[in-house]
Amino acid sequence: MLTISPLFEPGLLVGLFAIPGISTLLISQHLHPWETPLRRHFALLGVWTIVGIAAFLIATEKSAILVATLALFLSEALSPRLRNYYVAAPMLLSALAISFVCSVGWGLAFIQTLSISPLTRNLLLANLALLPLGLPLGIMTILASQAYLLRKRWYRPRYSLPPQKRDRTPKVAFHVPCYAEPPEVVCATLDALNQMRYPNFEVILVDNNTADPSLWQPLQCHCEQLNASCSRQVFRFFHVDRLSGAKAGALNFALRHTSPDAELIAVIDADYQAQPDFLERLVGFFDDPAIGYVQTPHDYRDWQGNRYQRGCYWEYMLFFRLQLACLNEWVASYVIGTMCLIRRRALEEAGGWAEWCLTEDSESAVRIHALGYQSIFLTETFGRGLIPETFRDYKKQRFRWTVGPIQQLFRHWRLYVPGPWAIPSKLSVWQRILELAHSLGGLQPVAFLLFLPLGVATFASILYHQETIAIPGAIWLAAIAIFPATLANIWLNYRLLGCTSIGDMTAATIAALSLKHIRFVGAFAALLGGKSLKWRRTSKFKVLPDRLRALESIQIESLLALFCFLLGSNLIPYASYAPPDLVFLLILGLFSTAFVYLAALAMALRAECELQRLQRAKQFAHHQLAKTQFPLQ
Repeated sequence: MLTISPLFEPGLLVGLFAIPGISTLLISQHLHPWETPLRRHFALLGVWTIVGIAAFLIATEKSAILVATLALFLSEALSPRLRNYYVAAPMLLSALAISFVCSVGWGLAFIQTLSISPLTRNLLLANLALLPLGLPLGIMTILASQAYLLRKRWYRPRYSLPPQKRDRTPKVAFHVPCYAEPPEVVCATLDALNQMRYPNFEVILVDNNTADPSLWQPLQCHCEQLNASCSRQVFRFFHVDRLSGAKAGALNFALRHTSPDAELIAVIDADYQAQPDFLERLVGFFDDPAIGYVQTPHDYRDWQGNRYQRGCYWEYMLFFRLQLACLNEWVASYVIGTMCLIRRRALEEAGGWAEWCLTEDSESAVRIHALGYQSIFLTETFGRGLIPETFRDYKKQRFRWTVGPIQQLFRHWRLYVPGPWAIPSKLSVWQRILELAHSLGGLQPVAFLLFLPLGVATFASILYHQETIAIPGAIWLAAIAIFPATLANIWLNYRLLGCTSIGDMTAATIAALSLKHIRFVGAFAALLGGKSLKWRRTSKFKVLPDRLRALESIQIESLLALFCFLLGSNLIPYASYAPPDLVFLLILGLFSTAFVYLAALAMALRAECELQRLQRAKQFAHHQLAKTQFPLQ
């Protein structure tokens, strides 16, 4: 007769071994779509059978076959409700649910069987209690956050409207906020707007708090020249010496000075060059009075020849083109600050832009959705900006993007919760869940702080009592099996973006890892002083190579990498390798963390190398030009 405990380890193995099978199905379906209702059932039966047999052979427990059978029935039960998804979707939900339940059960059973001190046992139980805190929300949102991989049919608009002659062309006001930007960059942005193929628009350029007249006066002159060329006052320039609220303050100023007859607001960052068809392809969506805003993805230019920026580019695109775009199906995508078109009435009803939030763009989406307006996120590019040239600016940008959603959570949490604390709104259930997941995602790095004191105390107790806690080899094998599946998943993600170079995929992955520390710093800063944090812009000025600046930008990460490496090295004599124990697991974790911190060092040095290469190329070009203009006599 089966007892509860023999189910846990085989069940955990079944859940973990399913991941490579799911990854294989996803790759095969994206490369060569093969799914039919009959093949769907055969795929479920085949994969769960293989997983069950593998778990049985390793765990030598017949209960592995029982758990795999239960997983098969659960996947079959979910499958009719997930017809718009590939067969991997019901399998993934089943595997996650089984892994969640069995990991907690296995952990409890495993800890109770250990011959250890009461202190170590209680600390291990406390760690186990914290482990599943974020998993339920993660399982709930997996279909939305990973829909670009799992979903095969989309129903809401994802592409722009074809150009067509319109009987009515509502007036659009372009709002271009600007603070101490290179004049040539902003002038190029204005020139692109001047080429807009749309008969009824105005451009409001707000330069705020720029002390140097040589930066804002050329913009004023350029607006006058553009107006003269088109014989009408399309471009309006405002310079404000003292204006609070940073970018949000400038946008609110522009909103107050917008022509009364303008119905739509287009926000364009000062470095973005919009395509001429931006308005004619998007304005038609606002014929539906329920549409509050239409957002297009961030995109960038002039990165192809820069190895550092290539990694940054593909790291950006994974979020803007895939992860964020799929939220559109649940009307849960948000404004991202540029290349967006907003109904003026919706923005004014929501109260304008939040000057207290570092992500005033995504925060506005919460209030606009709460009023009942719908939104659309398109996957097409309609404008391109500039990627930061230095790792310091790259980090600064991600700091804002981390802090802002947490600030939103503190301000708007009552919009998401049910019961007596809730504020009435028109947010749907899925909008509440996904917005909550968006904000809590920024807090994920801080969860480490919950584990850190307990983890340190646990390993100190293990070392003090000279205990060895060996982890079963079956669990190690299952964990190792996930590694190639993870690599395959990364490959598939970037392939869906159109990135085919393994080098670019590797560079983008390193770029993502390099930002983990600044995300932790941002989350911690938001918790301690979210209301007092200042909005800091990303510089668009060309920079010269500076090794000292590059090293200063990653000095904390370098010190932490060194600390993790030294600590892991000093723990090696205390580890047991046959079978591996918890101390060995800690050493692996420390070395992995050191590698993550070294990713920041790699990014900073690569950015510096590219700046040096570009400077040498520029100097060589000047030298060649001088030789051409002044040849030796």
